[in-house]
Amino acid sequence: MEHSLELQKFHYFDEGNTYAGQKTKDPDSGLLLRYLVEPDKEAALLRAYAWTEDLCFERAHDKLQKEVPLSEEGLEQALAWLEEQYASL
Repeated sequence: MEHSLELQKFHYFDEGNTYAGQKTKDPDSGLLLRYLVEPDKEAALLRAYAWTEDLCFERAHDKLQKEVPLSEEGLEQALAWLEEQYASL
């Protein structure tokens, strides 16, 4: 299955790394989705965040969040959720 958003492979997150990205839907209007995925190894979770403000994660106000298991399947769930957020723009 081809995805419109990019994420690293599971091993990247399993090693404790955080990934951030963005995808512009309409350059003329500035419509975009910014996203961040971070692992929480202690809780065995991946946390995915999405927001539409053209701001960094720390400054964004209206972030949506989804928690999924820290696993290959959880990563697919996080990516599917992020794709839904992008499609709903």
